Amino acid sequence: MSNANTNSMAAMLSLAVLVIFWLAIIAGAIGFLLVGTGLFGSLSGGSVKLPGMETYVQDVHPGRMFVAMVGIIVFSVGIAYVCRQLRYILSTLAKGDPFVPENGQRLTRIAIAIAAIEIVRTTLTLIIAATMDLGESYTASISINLAVWGAVIVLFVLAQVFREGTRLREEEKMTI
Repeated sequence: MSNANTNSMAAMLSLAVLVIFWLAIIAGAIGFLLVGTGLFGSLSGGSVKLPGMETYVQDVHPGRMFVAMVGIIVFSVGIAYVCRQLRYILSTLAKGDPFVPENGQRLTRIAIAIAAIEIVRTTLTLIIAATMDLGESYTASISINLAVWGAVIVLFVLAQVFREGTRLREEEKMTI
């Protein structure tokens, strides 16, 4: 593949990651405001009146709203962080030199961020279920997403591949 194709593909991917980054931020902010308004409404007797807006919340437990808010925060921040790391990796690809030591570290950070999101999600589910009355219809359960954990493992492997590729390239530069 030529350098021009690599750069144009990296630019397209970088643009896609940038769009996902901003969608995560905007969706997180909108979701936080909507669920926050619902939480405030459920805590204040079922209705919220704001300038230009009136909200009625019926039969929604405040604990569920709190769970939703925490989930929105964790996922939005996590997705934004992963997108930021991917943009750094794509910038090195666009320059034609992806095998830099930092990319191995970035892939490791992405793997850790995805694992942390999953751990926080599971932990919060259990903590909130144990400490809050979420209503009779809600039962907390742990679900293990094998696809997420498989992606984490793949990212750790790719990070090691990048580290080894960087090491081999440095060795090659030293040979005549």
